[in-house]
Amino acid sequence: MPGIPLNENNEVKELLHIFSDLFNLKIWITSPDNTLLLKTFSTSADISLKQKRAVVREGIELFSLSRRHISYYAKIPVTSGNDTHTLHIYHVAGHTNKPEALFLFGLLSIGLIIAGLIIPLTKIITGRIKQLNRSALQFADGNLDQKIRIKGRDEIAELGNSFNFMADKLEKMIQGNKELTANISHELRSPLTRIRVSNEMIQDRLLPNGDEDIKRYAKNIENEIQILDTLIEKILMLSKLDLQESSLSFEPLDFNLIIKDLEKKFSPSLKHKHLSLVLNLRDSLVLDIDRTRVATILMNLMDNAVKHTHENGAITINASKPTDDSLILSITNTFRPLNALELERIFEPFYRIEPGQNPGSGLGLSIVKKMVTQCKSHIRAKNSETGLTFEIRFQGQCASSIRC
Repeated sequence: MPGIPLNENNEVKELLHIFSDLFNLKIWITSPDNTLLLKTFSTSADISLKQKRAVVREGIELFSLSRRHISYYAKIPVTSGNDTHTLHIYHVAGHTNKPEALFLFGLLSIGLIIAGLIIPLTKIITGRIKQLNRSALQFADGNLDQKIRIKGRDEIAELGNSFNFMADKLEKMIQGNKELTANISHELRSPLTRIRVSNEMIQDRLLPNGDEDIKRYAKNIENEIQILDTLIEKILMLSKLDLQESSLSFEPLDFNLIIKDLEKKFSPSLKHKHLSLVLNLRDSLVLDIDRTRVATILMNLMDNAVKHTHENGAITINASKPTDDSLILSITNTFRPLNALELERIFEPFYRIEPGQNPGSGLGLSIVKKMVTQCKSHIRAKNSETGLTFEIRFQGQCASSIRC
């Protein structure tokens, strides 16, 4: 307490005794004339300072007293009122018999040992969990043959084995569904062919001036047969793309020529609906890419544009080559703006925006999406000022091949 001499201050005495017991210290305080004011021990406080001072900072003196033991002696100036006293602290680790120090040392040792064991173990567990996470993400991206190889017999290894078992089951189920679709589509071709032959025979037997209603019915049958035939052909194409992804065949392809050829093939359909076709092409549009897939992609996109563009509408094809190994091509047709859900689902199989107004099966864009992905390229649908735009960024051989 303030104003009480140190040798009579019980609170200071009690605090010094607590520190002395906890840390096995000898503590005493002397006045400016070196008179002993109080101490925490009963023996003599004389210490031989034959060693050199190790540290002197801000008036604090620290002496090392022994090389065999951790033994230190410190003199710390303490201001009390107008006087400056000296606080003496003496510590000899080799002479201690206090159980608290041994207990503290034991705790520190155990902590270091546990830390040394836990850190490597944590890295091992974290690494295996990251492997599980990577495999799950690849499996979600469609890599169904993804397997996890985790050694051991612990819970994480069991989880890896369960993941592999689940992956095998799902892969077999999906593969079975794909094969079933392909087989059903193939089997539908046979009765469809027989119906077509029977319809042709009926039309041959009809007299030129026969019943007009019968002729009209026969014509309707022929149209429905054609629709079914086209639908089955697209289902078979999708099944083949799912079942076997053949390697890409790279060759220089001039997009100017293939787009001009596309214009010729669709010229009758364009004239029939009074559609205008605008081509914005650069002089050099040559890219090393798979010719067959690109031709199928452009045919399906152009067919989709013609079907879904109202009479007197317009179709615009833009193509540019921003880099040597990429080409951006877009096909825009006159159409109403689509909402976010329609833009998201437009590439789904059998999804049709206006099923009652426009012809089609809803498979053309699914085929386009799958083939674009196989070409290591990207496609997106978006609204534009002039209608609905399908934009493809084709990647050439060097962009899609690891060797390049």
